[in-house]
Amino acid sequence: MKTKKIFISAGETSGDIHGSNLITQLYKKNPSIEIYGLGRSRMVEAGLHCIHDMSSRSVMWLQTLKKVPELWDIFSDCKRFFDEEKPELVILIDYAGFNFYLAKAAKKRGIPVMYYISPQLWAHGPWRVKKLKKLVDKMVVIYPFEEAFFANEGIPVRHVGHPLFDELNARSIDEDFVEKMKDGKNKTVVSLLPGSRKQEIRRLLPILLKAANVIHKNIPSVKFLLSCSNIRNLEIIDSITKSYTSANNNKNLSIEIVTEKISEVIKASSLCISSSGTIVLEIAFYHVPMVICYRISPFSYFIAKPFMNTPYISLVN
Repeated sequence: MKTKKIFISAGETSGDIHGSNLITQLYKKNPSIEIYGLGRSRMVEAGLHCIHDMSSRSVMWLQTLKKVPELWDIFSDCKRFFDEEKPELVILIDYAGFNFYLAKAAKKRGIPVMYYISPQLWAHGPWRVKKLKKLVDKMVVIYPFEEAFFANEGIPVRHVGHPLFDELNARSIDEDFVEKMKDGKNKTVVSLLPGSRKQEIRRLLPILLKAANVIHKNIPSVKFLLSCSNIRNLEIIDSITKSYTSANNNKNLSIEIVTEKISEVIKASSLCISSSGTIVLEIAFYHVPMVICYRISPFSYFIAKPFMNTPYISLVN
């Protein structure tokens, strides 16, 4: 009997987390299937036969031009896989710019396409729904309002809830580490969360550090934690932090960089100053007050502003 093959594509850090959980459940349902695709370390650990590691390919859409040759090679390898291995199903996780091309390539070859965690077309580029309708056989969405949004366009859709909350409910928290970060119950802890992409860290972290400096001058007793969600970003985070404190001659501003223990950092916090994105849902899950911010280049803002369909940058709003 022919072994069933499934192809999964996830390009972002959050997609890698959700993809790994999906892979785990698929293997539980059918241990004999083979799952191939694009992902990162979490998906590989869950059992993905990785065609390309996407760890260094996470870019904002206006920065994609720099990565075109690299992404084209990956796309060509995926098409070759479709032709040679003929998977029974292609599952796409967010990452719209690249995954739309994969969807088109799969449909051209008669391979069913399911989009799990849809691109946020309701927020930007709603006209692309017409294109999406031609590319997918089924949408599996995580926000309740998305079900009506896609159903109104005649796209088969099912709402399954946000997988982040399943993971957070099951996640084991190092409570001793949380207490250590608090330095006592009466300590005010402000955490800085600059995001997971290098380009957003470069743009946003200096602003977060400036905010920390203002808070420190007014409330010197506040303890600051700086979250590094991916060990790959530690060098750039450490460099920007040292450069800022040195340039501002502020040796009294103490900021502790914490690698990967992001849930513990959030839970230890009295306040989080964070980039926008999925992380705001995790902050909300732990009932921690937050200030959400983001920064893009003037050119990116000029190009993107006409396409925005919502006044909010925070998923919580």
